[in-house]
Formats: sequence, structure tokens, C-alpha cells
Amino acid sequence: MLKLAFIFLKIGFLSFGGGWAIVGILKNELVTGGFLSPEEFSQAVSIAQMTPGPVAINLATYTGYKFFGLIGAVLNTIAFLGAPILVITAAFFLRRYVKLQRVKLMKALEGATTTLLIVTLFSLLSSVQDPVLILLSIAAFVCSFFKVHPLFIIFGCGVIGAILGF
Repeated sequence: MLKLAFIFLKIGFLSFGGGWAIVGILKNELVTGGFLSPEEFSQAVSIAQMTPGPVAINLATYTGYKFFGLIGAVLNTIAFLGAPILVITAAFFLRRYVKLQRVKLMKALEGATTTLLIVTLFSLLSSVQDPVLILLSIAAFVCSFFKVHPLFIIFGCGVIGAILGF
């Protein structure tokens, strides 16, 4: 139980850019760690996406619950949120003494987030066999860079999937 909680604590420190930016890292940790198979991970992502809240926190809660019940779910969620809470608390107390250069930090994190999103895309596509689904996924990803509203992307992919029988 502690090994799984430590994975989410570690990932909590790397979670710049939101949950989708670190889904690839989560997949690597959970699949290579032997907690989930690639198929189980895809199903867990689907479940985490359907439930309210950030996908990474939902994955932490789901994985903890799957293996260790309610205690595991609570422990994983707290472990995942531990790093951001620690950083926010430290920034609150150190804000008088350290001038945070937000613009430089945000530009550095922007590049890292984009890289993590691309890695996540290719990581998730590696488990998809159908070329039409791959093209649809890539098209949705490209639309997001052109500032197409996510609701239109989700609705469009749903309509195309329904038409094609997915």
C-alpha cells in the first residue's frame, strides 16, 4: 500500500500542467510497477475521465480503492495532493523573503507541460490498434492547439465515433 502511495506522492511533485499532462507518467509507473495491465490502465483512465474532478486525482483514488479499499483510496489521494499542498504552504510562508519570478517559471513550465502532453498522447495511442481511432485521437489533439473549445472536440469525437460504430 505504501509503495503505491509513494508513486502518487512522487507524481504529485511532477504534476505541472494538470492531470492529462502526467497520464503518460502514471501509465509508466502503474503498468511497469505491476499494478495495472495496459488494458486495465486504459479502463481506469476512462473511469477517471467520466467522474467529476481532475483525472490524475481520480486515477489515484481509483487505483487505491481497487487494491486496498477505502483506506487505499484515501491514502493515495492524500499522497497525490501532499506535494502541491506542501509547495503552496511553503510559498505562503516564504513569499515575503523570496520574490517568485512567476513569468520565467510559467514559461519554463509551459514547455515541460507541452512535452508531457505529447508523451501522454503517444503513450495512450500505443494501446490503440484501430488506425481510425488513432487518426481521430490525433485530430482531437491538434484541434486543442488551435483553441477549439473542448466541448466541441468531445462532442465531435462522440458523433464521429457513433457514426463509425465505436
